[in-house]
Amino acid sequence: MTDSDPDVNELARRLKYSARLAGVGKVAAGAAHELNQPLNVIRMAAYNLKRAIEKNSLDPDVALEKLARIDDQIARAARLTGGMKAFSPTASQSKTPIKPSESIGVALELLAKRFSAADAELDYQPTDIMCEVQAVPTALQEVVFNLVENAVDAFMRQGPVVFDITGESEPAEARVINVIETVQGNSFTLVVSDNAGGIDPERIALVHAPFVTEADDGSHPGMGLTICHEIAAELGGTLTLASDSTGVTATVSFPVELAPAE
Repeated sequence: MTDSDPDVNELARRLKYSARLAGVGKVAAGAAHELNQPLNVIRMAAYNLKRAIEKNSLDPDVALEKLARIDDQIARAARLTGGMKAFSPTASQSKTPIKPSESIGVALELLAKRFSAADAELDYQPTDIMCEVQAVPTALQEVVFNLVENAVDAFMRQGPVVFDITGESEPAEARVINVIETVQGNSFTLVVSDNAGGIDPERIALVHAPFVTEADDGSHPGMGLTICHEIAAELGGTLTLASDSTGVTATVSFPVELAPAE
């Protein structure tokens, strides 16, 4: 069979779909955890307002402050649920104008649990330049999910961070995943890097290919970077991967339209 064989194409399509569903599954528990935070804030603020009304001690300024807090948390919950809803099988897959930084920010919120699972810190540096790109709603979230998941997996393979309470050894280096956005001219660049030790130079050229994975336990189909490459190409851009003894750096660049100043 060749790559043009319908059976091969259908198998590849199903594997990519399965890989996407697996990625969503990994962040689902984390999303539930993140949603609990705004819900708890809303519940506590509402309880305090109720008690103040019952005691006839409601301070209008305090009430307005608590209502503003509730409004902020409702907006956060809506962002999180909207991010997950975009992956529904019934969600639109038509291209629409999206703001890259907003989409990336929501993806990172949904991934918060994954960072803590790997004892890793997130260093997120969003751009303040407003811009748009025509893409399906989940495009950049899928890229972020896959690139961050690769970094998380690299840390997980190292095992948990071991702290020496005796002070007899050097403290463990902080695990950091950097996510940096920049806009130069009409080009948006997303850089995701880690300090998890990098990939063997002989394998770095292979990891772009389908079914190639650093995981040796069968937990990953090896489609993540393939999906990222396809999305970058659909955006009219590129994905490059570099590795050294420190870690791996993935760079995604694509053209955007700058939003008019408000």
